Amino acid sequence: MSYVVAATYVSKPDAADQLREHLTAMIEPTRAEEGCEQYTVVTSNDDPRTFLLFEIYRDEEGFRAHGVSPHFDEHIRNGAWDLLDSRTVIFGTPLQP
Repeated sequence: MSYVVAATYVSKPDAADQLREHLTAMIEPTRAEEGCEQYTVVTSNDDPRTFLLFEIYRDEEGFRAHGVSPHFDEHIRNGAWDLLDSRTVIFGTPLQP
């Protein structure tokens, strides 16, 4: 069954452009991962510091593989997270298959 991740990232003041660069750099390599079914990054129309990451993986194993990828280390763990004021993450399962 699919494994869904929805995360909201809010950048520190004056860090939105840097955060946008890291999140944009994640799109192509994440979508190429074997376990990734969908990876979408959305920027808020109301607040340029707020981003939504919507991710669907084949299963939890696919998500775990994503979390140890070189691009995750570079752009999320050692990039985006240092630029955040806040981060909220929801892990879930679709109600319908």
